[in-house]
Amino acid sequence: MALNIGIDLCDDYITAYSFSEKSMLSASAVICRNKKEDLWYIGQTAYEMALSGTGVLTDKLLSLLKKNGTSTIARKAYTAEQLISKLIGTVLSQMLNGAGVEEIGRLVIALSKAEKSDMDAILRVVELAGIDRQKTTIISHEESFIHYIMAQDKSLSYNMTGLFDLSSETLSFFKMKVLRGTGKQSAVCDGTDLEEAFRIGILKNESGSELGDRIMTDAAKKCIGNDIYSSVFITGKGFERTDWAKSFIAFLCKKRKVMYEPGIFAIGAAIYADQLAAGKDSSHLLFCDTRTKSEVSLSVTVNEKLSKLIMIPQGRPWYDLSTYAELMPRKQDYIDIDIEPSDKNKPKRTVRVDLKELLKRPDRCIRLSVEMYFESEGLLKLNVRDQGFGEIFTASGDMITESIRL
Repeated sequence: MALNIGIDLCDDYITAYSFSEKSMLSASAVICRNKKEDLWYIGQTAYEMALSGTGVLTDKLLSLLKKNGTSTIARKAYTAEQLISKLIGTVLSQMLNGAGVEEIGRLVIALSKAEKSDMDAILRVVELAGIDRQKTTIISHEESFIHYIMAQDKSLSYNMTGLFDLSSETLSFFKMKVLRGTGKQSAVCDGTDLEEAFRIGILKNESGSELGDRIMTDAAKKCIGNDIYSSVFITGKGFERTDWAKSFIAFLCKKRKVMYEPGIFAIGAAIYADQLAAGKDSSHLLFCDTRTKSEVSLSVTVNEKLSKLIMIPQGRPWYDLSTYAELMPRKQDYIDIDIEPSDKNKPKRTVRVDLKELLKRPDRCIRLSVEMYFESEGLLKLNVRDQGFGEIFTASGDMITESIRL
């Protein structure tokens, strides 16, 4: 038996969940090494070791990762990737031991933002922790929230669904909508970091609690406004107790369901891990910061008929998506890249790519390869390369490269 696990990894905390076992492990995202031995501890135990003077603690690991930083412990420098691998490895070992199994089936890790450099780094971290990279998928909080909601009762998402995430220093709001129609249903999620963020340490006294309540109430009024929400969820360390947020909760509870769900992103990641282990993707088209939001196609002629060649479909994970096609230009020194956004309020557009630099042979004696992949969310890389023409013309190696903002 293999265990499918979802992980939510942030600067403040790491939370792991197994949907099949209904087991959750949550700890502060800190790691501590024993000063004398190569022993590592996380969470509360790490804090206790550091306070006792028997260990050296490192926190803010994701921030350290973004800076390509290191931490010197016992006269040895550890990279952020090495430290995070020990953090994740410890959590996974505890999850496996708790379930009485030895193997991970699928691992899905949710990060707050879908930045390619972070996703690349976390996949390297997973390999350092001894986990097969092919078993690992990286998603964002937006996508994780969609997976969570789509596994709940439909009454919670009949209209829009909201989520407030209040962590130690950040406040985020997620708005999700299920679009139902005659074709495949779609789920759209948009997450925003709010300017109203505050340090939750102020909630320890009465005046700070009153201020926090006012800030949250104003933020809720701005985010929700007069829109109709079937449900609103709250999560994060700031909502571990809600006695300070009476006006905020009262506003949310008007004509909608309000629920507190700790570990919501880890649960959503675990749900998706189960789907992937079963060989499935979502039954809906997903539109969020880890999925393609536009269809990209080429107009081509096949058997003398004009046809649309879809290169990038909508709603697919963009991180490791790449497509390839071969074309033979005919009385045409350009290709048109047609871009159709999933948002029907945005216009379709065409990007024309000039091929004159590659068309140095007679018509119908040119074979071009077209490759597309993503450099980051919404930024498409296009490579058009001369492939020669059989034994008559060898490939020149010439290539045209463009970056296209979708």
